[in-house]
Amino acid sequence: MRFAVIAAILLLSACQPLPHPFADDRPPSNAPILTPPDSAGVIVMPITGAPEPAAHDLAGAMATALQDQDVPASTEARNKHSYRLQGAATTEDAGSGNLNVTITWEMREADGTTVHAIEQSTQLLSQAAWQHGGTGVSEIARQAAPALAKMVQNTAPLAVAGTDPLVAVHKVTGAPGDGGEALSIAMADALRRAKVPLIQKPADKPGFVVEGKVEISKPDSGKQSVKIAWSLLDPQGALLGQVNQENAVAAGSLDGPWGLTAFDVANAAAPGIAALIAEARKADARS
Repeated sequence: MRFAVIAAILLLSACQPLPHPFADDRPPSNAPILTPPDSAGVIVMPITGAPEPAAHDLAGAMATALQDQDVPASTEARNKHSYRLQGAATTEDAGSGNLNVTITWEMREADGTTVHAIEQSTQLLSQAAWQHGGTGVSEIARQAAPALAKMVQNTAPLAVAGTDPLVAVHKVTGAPGDGGEALSIAMADALRRAKVPLIQKPADKPGFVVEGKVEISKPDSGKQSVKIAWSLLDPQGALLGQVNQENAVAAGSLDGPWGLTAFDVANAAAPGIAALIAEARKADARS
């Protein structure tokens, strides 16, 4: 990447290949696949206090439920930045063959520090479901996943009044399938992890705006060229810089859910956008 200052406008043109699994073998959005290597993501640990195989089945169901909330999650893969989600279960006989299950979910930083915790209580209609796992415990994960996803998604650094301009991420345009929303969510998540302060409520006034535009060529020999342009704008809409990505994919492979692919794309582009923001702030300080 290189930066140039021209008439107080920062220009960045960095052509970056779109990373895997942006390729022919892209798995479904809710598949229990490995966390993208550039993403912090969440590793879900087996639930303590639960019998086998329910302990592992419940962890797997939680990973899938978090993926459905657009959070990279897995029971198998992690990296040095991954959050650890640990659940501790206790049970109580509710009579008539029912069972009250209480799980304390703790979201921990990579160093083991607990950053958030919630307690969830659910009544199972069958004690057998708790003993044997499988689909019988999936509803427990589905109920808790939205709150747990917010624990990760709401970890944006707080802005320092008067010094840290807030950033707004607009919905990406031109993407097939659910790419517009998925890419926007993924970019916001990637920028949070890059310690870029984002707007938190409608009344917040952004100092910078990030917009994304996707262009896909017509199919040719079973392939399509995909170009993604991420633009950094000032509040008046003036272009400050741009990060560009390009790759060839199997024709039609992006017409449905983007899933974790959106996080791969955003994680690759976010460092360039964060660098643009830093350069723009330096230019403002010099002016």
